[in-house]
Amino acid sequence: MIQAEPIGLWNTGLPLVVLGALAVALPWLLVRRATRSHREVAVTIWSSAGLLLIAGAAVFAVLYAVRGAGVAAALAEAPLATAWFFLRLSGFAAVVWAPLLGLVWLGLAQGVERRRGEDVARGKSS
Repeated sequence: MIQAEPIGLWNTGLPLVVLGALAVALPWLLVRRATRSHREVAVTIWSSAGLLLIAGAAVFAVLYAVRGAGVAAALAEAPLATAWFFLRLSGFAAVVWAPLLGLVWLGLAQGVERRRGEDVARGKSS
């Protein structure tokens, strides 16, 4: 079984930077630029959150493997427990990336409202 390591630059700082950058970039890449739908933005944000959980687990697994923690052996011995371990670490990292994702959500929603307002000003119905 893999044991959690103490907080450090490589096992905590690096994953938080990577996941924070993904939390900002992923929704901007996935949502259509001209969307006027808050539903599309919300679905994109929630999808991004799921992808970030999975990406976080992968980032932590790779970093543990690089540091010689025996990730492959642990996955072979207890795949569910090992996957749960890395998903939990990813969930803990959500303390950093979830607020960033929320701010991106607000920015995207503001863009939807701006486009809707421009449509009303032009006389188009939304």
